[in-house]
Amino acid sequence: MITCYLDSQDYSALSDPKGWTSEKSQIRDALLNFAKEETVKFVFSAAAISEAAPISPETSKLAELKAELLVELCGTNALISFDRVVSVETEALAKGFEAPATVLDPHGNWFPKIGTLDVPHSPIKYMQEQMEQALMETGISRQQSRTTVRKNIKNGAPRGEFKKHMDSQNIELLAAEFLKPFPMKSKHAEMVVRFWLGRATEAEFDKALNESLRDPHHMMMWFTTSHALASPISDIVRRPGRELGAHLRELVALAVRHAALLKEGDTYAAPTGKHGEILRRWGEQQDNQLINLVQRVAQAKGISLKNVTSKGVDMFCPGISATIRSLYSSAWDNVVAGRKEELSDSQPVDALHAMYAPYVSVFRADRYMAPHIQKQVKRHGTIVVSRLSDLVQTLSREVAGYRLTTLA
Repeated sequence: MITCYLDSQDYSALSDPKGWTSEKSQIRDALLNFAKEETVKFVFSAAAISEAAPISPETSKLAELKAELLVELCGTNALISFDRVVSVETEALAKGFEAPATVLDPHGNWFPKIGTLDVPHSPIKYMQEQMEQALMETGISRQQSRTTVRKNIKNGAPRGEFKKHMDSQNIELLAAEFLKPFPMKSKHAEMVVRFWLGRATEAEFDKALNESLRDPHHMMMWFTTSHALASPISDIVRRPGRELGAHLRELVALAVRHAALLKEGDTYAAPTGKHGEILRRWGEQQDNQLINLVQRVAQAKGISLKNVTSKGVDMFCPGISATIRSLYSSAWDNVVAGRKEELSDSQPVDALHAMYAPYVSVFRADRYMAPHIQKQVKRHGTIVVSRLSDLVQTLSREVAGYRLTTLA
């Protein structure tokens, strides 16, 4: 089946009532029809969720509309999180096996693995404050009440009087408190609270947490009333975008200054040309970034790597390769003055999306980044579409070709 990954802006363009046009309506209807007929499998990632998350009260409703369209098109067809992609690719490199055939998770697991230690202990904290307040009402000081409660907590777990206090609590009321710092459906919040009260197993906890995160539409609805809590989600790609953007602007400025010095000294007539010193060093820097990235991943995951080369990364780690090489390719335009605009924070974000390009049939990217990404994924057979207006025609052509292939 043909798989398609939409650009984050596509979800905005096809769901924002303010920019609605008849052309966008036709595109939306056509895409939904592809999904309904199951001729195209639309897939989403943590990057798409991150960019959909609202950053202000004004954007909350649009976030909800974007998530609604995402769920309509993709269902639970998610691509695994960045950390999982780089892990499986690095393992492929270490073993000398082929790159992963797919990074699709049909059950909607777009997020990194989250364990019990990653979830706020809000039921315990809330009940601790409750018990301290009750003790103060008996006439003792705040310090005395805190000391009394702390004596009833060992290694983060309640005991004695505090445990009795917890056991007497109303699950629904505690779940309502838990929903304030952490987004999930009420029934799932109740299960998490039961776990912290010792009334549910870790397996039940994992199921409740994961099922809640699998529903992007519900998450955005929840953020509509508590948009500030969307920050951790929105920062999945925005924070790396800011950091990588700053780093690359420094790198571009350094390369430009070095090229100017070489020209002034008549060392090289064209230092950024085909055989120029700056282009050579730029390529070396790019290769070093590839190698350094997989080495860091291997060290963090306990994977044994030997004799790593950039060619090996290109072969066994197509997502990592597409990300780094697309990013450096786009930044090079700023070095050779082919692009007058300063390198933006959106370029690293687009490059992060490109990690998934080798794993889909059709990949949407903005007009500027599309050719840079296409160069890196052409060998994988991926078609990168630079205009939303061309997407339906491209998909129709690919679906027709796929049908002919299956009939042959």
